[in-house]
Amino acid sequence: MTQSQPEISPYDTEARYEPKLWQPNSEAVAEVMRSGEAGGIGNVDFTNGENGTVVTVHVSRSDDGMYTVHLMPMCDDDQIRVELHREKDLAASTSRPV
Repeated sequence: MTQSQPEISPYDTEARYEPKLWQPNSEAVAEVMRSGEAGGIGNVDFTNGENGTVVTVHVSRSDDGMYTVHLMPMCDDDQIRVELHREKDLAASTSRPV
C-alpha cells in the first residue's frame, strides 16, 4: 500500500497569494458595524509565504454605477502591477504597473 502525497496548492508554491478576510463571518461584520469602524468591511489581505500582507483589496460601487477595485499595496511600488482579464476573451488582458 502506497501513501498518497498531499496535493501542493498554488498557495503552497506562492504562485498565488492566500486571501485572508478581515472579517471571517457575518457575526464579525456585524460587530465591526456596531463599533462604528466599518471602513474595513470587505477588505481582503493577500499574504505571502511568511504570512506578510502583500496587498489589501476591496471593491465598491460609485454613485455613477462604476465598480472600483481598491488596491492598497504593502510592498514597494515597483513590485506590483495590475492585470485586467475579461472572461469573454481571456486572450485579451491588460497589464500595467500601478
